[in-house]
Amino acid sequence: MNPGYLSLLLMLVTLILFASGWKDFMIRGITNTLILLFFIFWCIGMKLSVAIPYGHIQLNVLVLCAVIVRVLWRSHGHLYRLHLLSIGILLGSVTFFMLETLHLMPFLVIGNQEMTIALVIAVLLSFMTRNAGVQIAVASLGLLLGDAYYRYLHRAHAGFQLGTLGFQDLWWLTICLTRGISLVLAGVLSACKKSALWLIEGIHRRSGDRE
Repeated sequence: MNPGYLSLLLMLVTLILFASGWKDFMIRGITNTLILLFFIFWCIGMKLSVAIPYGHIQLNVLVLCAVIVRVLWRSHGHLYRLHLLSIGILLGSVTFFMLETLHLMPFLVIGNQEMTIALVIAVLLSFMTRNAGVQIAVASLGLLLGDAYYRYLHRAHAGFQLGTLGFQDLWWLTICLTRGISLVLAGVLSACKKSALWLIEGIHRRSGDRE
């Protein structure tokens, strides 16, 4: 699959789901205006880049930075902001480690490198936080940090290129998997709570009948 094709496909699927009324179910708390602005600037940033020494940066990286800053700014409390930053740094370390070592351990690869990294990040993030906006911001921070450090270390071979089509595929795949896993976990948790309440009510009824 050519780089960039997966991100375009996931964008199209996401837009179809939003247009079908699934927006509040998938990413509750994010307004339609913000979503529209994100897609507009993302599409613009895919085609434009900024030249820097030894390489270039796609402008969609600036879109992700804006998302990170906005979520951190709107978060309540300095400790919570530091908590989110620490999660992002942790995910960045995991991303960099996997970019560096997965080719040495092919038996750990699920499908391909992108799928493996996205799945690991998605699982970790789904257990750390459930808020959609926070997940998007923290995942963006982690992926940007990990990819930036990896690109910087290997800049002598391929130049420093941040926000490439391959990175866009990884970002979209990670976000989609994160939201999917989070929704599944929320459903399982809700079912467990209802089952526990049903069992407790049944025990109370039996106790009342015996009395």
